[in-house]
Parts: sequence; C-alpha cells; structure tokens
Amino acid sequence: MDLPTPPALLRNKQFRMLLLASLVSASGSAMAPVALAFTVLGFDARPGSLAIVLAGSAAPKLVLLLVGGVAADRFSRRRLIVICNAVPALTQATVALLVLWGAASTARVAVFAAVAGGASALASPAMNSLLPQFVEAPRLQEANALLRLPTNLVRILAPAIGGVLVALVGPQLTLAWDAASFAIAALLYSRLSIAGPVGARGSVLRDFRTGWAEFRGRFWLWSYTLSGTFVVAFWLGGYGLLGPVVAHDTDLGAAGWGTVQGSFAVGLVLGGVVSLRWRPSRIMIACVAANLPLALPLLALAAGAPLPVLAVSAALAGVGVDISIVCWNTVMQQQLPDELLGRLGSFTSIGEQLAVPLGYLLVGAAAASWGAAPVLWGGAVAMTLATVVLLGAPSLWALRRVPVAGAVRA
Repeated sequence: MDLPTPPALLRNKQFRMLLLASLVSASGSAMAPVALAFTVLGFDARPGSLAIVLAGSAAPKLVLLLVGGVAADRFSRRRLIVICNAVPALTQATVALLVLWGAASTARVAVFAAVAGGASALASPAMNSLLPQFVEAPRLQEANALLRLPTNLVRILAPAIGGVLVALVGPQLTLAWDAASFAIAALLYSRLSIAGPVGARGSVLRDFRTGWAEFRGRFWLWSYTLSGTFVVAFWLGGYGLLGPVVAHDTDLGAAGWGTVQGSFAVGLVLGGVVSLRWRPSRIMIACVAANLPLALPLLALAAGAPLPVLAVSAALAGVGVDISIVCWNTVMQQQLPDELLGRLGSFTSIGEQLAVPLGYLLVGAAAASWGAAPVLWGGAVAMTLATVVLLGAPSLWALRRVPVAGAVRA
C-alpha cells in the first residue's frame, strides 16, 4: 500500500498540535543554555559555579527517568506531560525574575535548574509514547522524521538568536521566553487526545520489575542500548570534548570549529529529509548502520584533516545520527506494547544518560595521559567495532518494520 506523504500527516490535527508544541518548546530550550551560562557568569565568573548549575540540571535524570517510565505506564500521560512542562515554566520565570532583581546566586539557580531537569526527565518517557496514540504504525517513521526536521532547524537558529538577545538586552528576556515556551507547550499538550492510564494498577515495584524483565527479554532492545552507550560515550568524548581541544591547539581555531558544528547541524536536517522518504524494511539494521559515520569526524580530527574534510565528515555524521534516531523511535513505537512503552523507553534512555559522564571522564583522562590523537583513533575504532559486532546479530536482521496498519506488535 502507498504510504501517505508528509502533507497528509499534517492534516492530522493531533499531529499538527504535537508538532507546534515541539517547535515552541525547542525554540526556548535551544536558547536557554546560552542565557543560563551568561546568567551564572554574570554574577560568578568561576567555571566551577557554571559546572554546579549544569550538574544540577543533569543529576536528577538518571533516577527520575526510571520513575517517569513507570509513571507514563500508570497515570495519565497527558497530565504528566502538562505538569512537567508547567514546572520548568515556573522555574525559568523565577530565575528570570531573580536575574532582573539582581538576586540570582549559584545555589538558587542550581536548585531551579535541578527542578527543571527533573521535570524534563519525568516527562521524557511519556513524550516518547505519544505518537502511536494518534499516528498509525506505517506512518510512524514519517511522523518521527517530520517532528525532528523543523525542530532541528530551530536548534540551528535559536542559539544564535539567543546569543544576540543576551548581548543586546541581557539573559533575563531569553529566560523569560524559555519559560513562556514551556507554558505554551503545556497548553498545547493539554489539548491532545491522549488515552488514559494503560498499565497495570499493582505496586510500583512490581511494575518496575515487569518492565525490566520485558527489557531483558528483547535482545534487540538491550543490545542496542548497551552498544549505543559506548558509541555515544566515545562520540561525546571524541567530538564534544577533544574536538574543541584539537581546534584550539591547531590552525582550525574557534571559527573553524564553529563551521564544523554548523555542518553537523546541517547533516541532522539532511538526515531528517532522507528519513521522510527512505523506509528500510530491516529497520534495526538501518538504525545500527547509520551510526557508522560517527567515527568519521574522530578520524578526521586524529589525522589533522583540513577544514573542508572535517566539515564534510561532521555533516555525514549528522545525517547518520538523525536517521538512526528516527529509525530507533519508530521501531520502539511499532514493536513495543503501548502498556510497556514508557518503562522500556526509560531503560533505553538511561544508557544515553550514562554515556555523558562516561565519555567525558574516561576520554578526558585518557587524553591527559596519551594525548588527543591516539584517543581519537582508538575511539573511532571502538565505535566502529561496537556497531559492526551488533550488525552481525541475527535477531536484528529478523526485525522488520510494521508493513500495514493494525498489525499486531511483538
């Protein structure tokens, strides 16, 4: 059967509302890091103070992701999402007022950042469970790609706009827009027709154990989560941490590294365009294989490649990242039962969260001992091996995209 084109998806009122909410929220969230950084540096220029605020935002996620997974399968997902957007609206508005009144401090900003980060973690599993409720299974890949495409464009433009606003009028206005964007998103999410609780009403511990047993019982799910944790860790450590270091120590410089990052963002957009039309039957193989280009920027950095080569490698990595994310979201939404989607999604997200400190700490320590280039070479090889080994798993080749609406999920 012929699948509907993206314009057909846009005729779906619920999908349009979700897309608008995502765009509004992304515009504020993409500007906020610039404003938050300059807010803290404005009253305390020590790097450690900014680190405290950033750590405060990330710290609650490991625990609250799991809580959010259970909550998404027990309670109203719409109510959970609305509340978890209203909370950061209040926290960001409070921080904006503190800055305006000259009453901001590292401790106060860190507390509000932690509350906002916790709310985001709680909402994440419920957010990832939305699309199957009003988009049919064969349309999910197009829907996921269409959701990511404009939000990726927003993430390219919004940080620059936020930087200009911070420079012209100070960070409080940007923080105020971030607060407003959460409030508008909460209002839009409240209008979605989302089904009520779908999970069992037993104990929370039993729900958690059931989810963990289901996670362990699906090889494709836990193996990709495990492999992805190492791939993302080496990627963050190599590209995110050592990339700027190499740029600083060579002729590439800050301007050149900005070009590389811009190329990666362009690649994300191109990956979204590809995902709108390319519908791989063996969707997990496409998901895993799309991670192979992530090694390219690390190899280019290690080899001291010129800027054009490095920019192209970053763009190819961006294409692969977006294709992989779209395929992963789609296969989870198509293959997992709705009553387990929140919990299983939270387990997979934990791997991504663990990769952040793992990558920065291990790669940073290794580079301090052996230098950046050997670690970049080793990281690229390790990422490639982790991906190639997973491509040899027969169960991943056996998993196919849902071909028709109403197909029974595995």
